[in-house]
Amino acid sequence: MTDNPTLSFYNQHADAYIKQTRQIDLHALYDAFVSQLPTDIKIPQHILDVGCGSGRDSFWFSNSLGANVTAIDGSSELIKRNQAYYAASNINWRHLKFKDIKHQGWQNQFIGIWACASLLHLPFNELPNTLEDLMDTLVSGGTMYASFKHGDSGRWEGDRFFCDMNKERFVEALQLINFNSYLDYKTWISADQQGGREVEWFNVLLIKRGK
Repeated sequence: MTDNPTLSFYNQHADAYIKQTRQIDLHALYDAFVSQLPTDIKIPQHILDVGCGSGRDSFWFSNSLGANVTAIDGSSELIKRNQAYYAASNINWRHLKFKDIKHQGWQNQFIGIWACASLLHLPFNELPNTLEDLMDTLVSGGTMYASFKHGDSGRWEGDRFFCDMNKERFVEALQLINFNSYLDYKTWISADQQGGREVEWFNVLLIKRGK
């Protein structure tokens, strides 16, 4: 299926992962993200969900916010299940890896990017290029949300790689991208919402200012 152990994990355990995560309540994070989306831009409300997983967040943005949503994930099995489960939605589900984002012709297309617990699977040295590719798809004034497990190193957890993040590491990554001087950001730590786990999350909102 894939030579990437992390993606292989999600392909092999797609049903269990969806069952585990689809009902998690993230309304506090939705509110923080939506409150920063631009309201004075005369283009359709188009949101990119990067690493859409169970499809939970994509469906909320589409159904509750009324946004156009493009939802991508590197796991073909997760995408297949979302296409079937949310068949009545207008969400554009795409099987797409991080490295392929820059080839989609999405420059200045999205008012918001949602990357909840997805970029955390990238090695730290690949994060700046991916952030730059994503920033290129945002309109000026657009907002990106991302979350990582809180920590200061990369590590393996079973078959999955995690790039844990803190403010110092994230600022280091930002300094390596061309958009650095055109970004405002806010970070905060939150508790895990899945239940039964002692995990802290590092959250970040990035706002792309006009050049």
